Amino acid sequence: MELTVKGYITSKKSELFSDCADRYAYNKHHHKFSISDGVSKSFFPKFWAEYLVEEFVSREKIEDETFLLECQEKWLKTITEIVNKPTVKWFTQNAFNKKSPALATFVGLQFFEKEKKWEASALGDSFLFFVPKKMKTFEDCIILSSKKEPIIFDNFPDYFSSIGEKFKGERENESGNLQDGTFYLMTDALAEWFINEKENAIGKVDVWQNQKDFEHFIDEERQTEKLGNDDSAILIINVDKASESGIKYTGNTVSDIYQLSEKQNIEISKREFEIAQKKEIEKKELQRIEEEENSKVGENEISEELELVVEKELVNVDNNETEEETVNNLKETESTSKNDNPEVSKEKTEMNLEAKKDTKGLLQKVGDGLVKVGIFITGSDTTNEKETKEIEPKQENSESNKVEKKEDSNTSKTEPIKDIKQEPIPKAKESKQSKNITDKF
Repeated sequence: MELTVKGYITSKKSELFSDCADRYAYNKHHHKFSISDGVSKSFFPKFWAEYLVEEFVSREKIEDETFLLECQEKWLKTITEIVNKPTVKWFTQNAFNKKSPALATFVGLQFFEKEKKWEASALGDSFLFFVPKKMKTFEDCIILSSKKEPIIFDNFPDYFSSIGEKFKGERENESGNLQDGTFYLMTDALAEWFINEKENAIGKVDVWQNQKDFEHFIDEERQTEKLGNDDSAILIINVDKASESGIKYTGNTVSDIYQLSEKQNIEISKREFEIAQKKEIEKKELQRIEEEENSKVGENEISEELELVVEKELVNVDNNETEEETVNNLKETESTSKNDNPEVSKEKTEMNLEAKKDTKGLLQKVGDGLVKVGIFITGSDTTNEKETKEIEPKQENSESNKVEKKEDSNTSKTEPIKDIKQEPIPKAKESKQSKNITDKF
């Protein structure tokens, strides 16, 4: 006889494997198989379901009273350790103090190698189905559960309790001769789907090759609302060559809930790391863009300040130059009035105007150059202004010297002019020509 065992399990949608309260187990030496569904609203049901299935398959023969008592002792020890942790929640402590029990449904199956027989028992809405290899219709299947006809799935199944001697409902038992075919042990969500789909369900189950196929099927059936959103677990035991003596296990693929949970946690941690890394990269990119924008704003501010400085200096130079030219013009006017030579005075006035234009043009070029240089400066604004102020007066003095030299050469032909501070010109004696020249500036 050859046996092939497959087992798949998953949690509710949007929950983790660690939240799943379904459990299954099997033992090759004792040829035993079991499945259990912890009732969600009870107190730590996943541990209770786990101890039920593990304790059942661990022994070749068990007694009901001893079986339940040992499962209860293991559950209580585990829960006590959890409740005594300093991080336990207050509502968990309250439920423990009130002696709230865990509840779970159960199915157990055992093969007897020598007798070539099988026996099974079930309590609650977890089911056992046996589909013979030569099945003609779904009615040929054996269905085992403590649910009575008509079968209605609700939130109040029969169960084993983790506290006390009482349990809800009465177990149903079934037995038979081993023959070629397949045993299916299922928790309530899959059992309801299996009964509704009948022959179609058998064809869909037979194509599952691994855990991923099972999970893909669960997702599809939930989307179509053919399968309820509940923890789902299934054990598939295929029997082949039942007439031969001995039992041989081949091609077993049974998913372990703890390995699935660990793998899922690693994937979650990886995704969280990738998300955090992506956010960090985005943050650095935003900082870089912000720094570039701030740098551009700083350069524009430097440029604007330089323009203001240059404009201010040009105004100052223009004002200083105007005052100086006015004094010189007054001197020239006095000299011209003494010599009574209108042609010489006119020539000097035109030369002074030309010199003024040349000085303004040169200073304007220097100012434009400073602004262009300032655009590429990222240092201190104070330094740039200082350098600008230090450069411009030199330019002004050099050009003023040229003007003064030119004026000196023009006025050398006339008699020297006395210092204005020593001999101020009375307003009453100021000539009309002198007044006109000053108004122009």
